[in-house]
Amino acid sequence: MKNTGYRQRNRKLQYQIAGTILVVACIGFALLYFWQKYDARQDALRQAEQEEQEALEEARQQAEEEEDTQSASAVVLPRQETQEQADVLQEQESANQAAQADAGVQAQSDTSAGEEELHFNGELSWPVDGDVLISYSMDKTVYFPTLQQYKYNPALIISGKVNDKVMAAARGKVTSIETNAQTGVTVTMDLGDGYQAVYGQLKEVPLATGDVVEAGETIGYISEPTKYYSVEGSNLYFQIRQDGENRNPLDFLSETGTEE
Repeated sequence: MKNTGYRQRNRKLQYQIAGTILVVACIGFALLYFWQKYDARQDALRQAEQEEQEALEEARQQAEEEEDTQSASAVVLPRQETQEQADVLQEQESANQAAQADAGVQAQSDTSAGEEELHFNGELSWPVDGDVLISYSMDKTVYFPTLQQYKYNPALIISGKVNDKVMAAARGKVTSIETNAQTGVTVTMDLGDGYQAVYGQLKEVPLATGDVVEAGETIGYISEPTKYYSVEGSNLYFQIRQDGENRNPLDFLSETGTEE
């Protein structure tokens, strides 16, 4: 009985081992099958990727060749266009220079045929009959009562009554008529030979830019003083320049008039 039971257990164990081996073999075959399929798929993917890269590289090379061709033609055409434009511009510039030269000759001819050139003889007449309230002083400061401070003065401040006539101190051409806070309505005249006369604190100026005024002609009337000269009272601001530099008007004025 014992031998029969042992043989039965041994046979059962053998069946179990055989079954286990069969299962393992099946699993092994299955793994091998799937591994082969996976490896084949990976090979196919690698092949497709390599072909795609080769196609991209070929497309890139073709694009570079086309770009080089376009660049080569783009280098030539602009140079031709630029040269043509340069020729046209040169012709236009030559024509403009010729036109300007003709205009300059015509202007000189008109000037010669029209008004005579201005020349300043170094003499001025007093533009108003009044006292000098503040003297010309560019080497030291002088006192300005309204401002209550000492400062340089590039002009003569000559007293006058409101509505008094202001006359041209010398023959000159009006170059500007402006209004500013300090000197009010201000007329600037070219006297010739680099000299200019500036008249400020005016009103009712009967002139226009470009007018030529003879000495003694009315150029305006004395106005109410600006806030910069309220203490000094109504006055004429009279300034002389030579080549842009301030000069003392008293060096050119006659003896008429008094200085305080």
